[in-house]
Amino acid sequence: MIGATRRPADAASRALARMVTGILGFALFFSFTGTVLGGIWADQSWGRFWGWDPKENGAVLVVLMNALILHARWGGLIGLRGLMTLAVGGNIVTAWSWFGTNLLGVGLHAYGFMDSGAFWLIAFVLSQMAIIAVGLLRGRGGDDDRKVVVDRD
Repeated sequence: MIGATRRPADAASRALARMVTGILGFALFFSFTGTVLGGIWADQSWGRFWGWDPKENGAVLVVLMNALILHARWGGLIGLRGLMTLAVGGNIVTAWSWFGTNLLGVGLHAYGFMDSGAFWLIAFVLSQMAIIAVGLLRGRGGDDDRKVVVDRD
């Protein structure tokens, strides 16, 4: 539109989308690198690269969740609302991968004495699910589902 000015909310939305996308890229890179390096270390120490341990599976879930969000965003499948709700969903995956697998008490990575951690993990997951539910509610204007293009400069 000629002569149209951008609302402050639009600029803030674009900035927030860029920040979240950048954080997801950072997380994907370092999660993938850490998972591969952990596998190399396991191969040297235990004689196997991958053992399907719950903590190893959790590490892969974090990598896959970050990759899923970024691909959905860059592929145009989700807009700003979808990006934010999936990013909060990534918090749940990461919390389970880091803390929830210790509650199982199985595998080589079962350590940390997390008996009292179950309550706090469940409380965290419920809080994140509440945030996702609020994020999925329709706004009054109806235009908050619009897709915000991420600048790739």
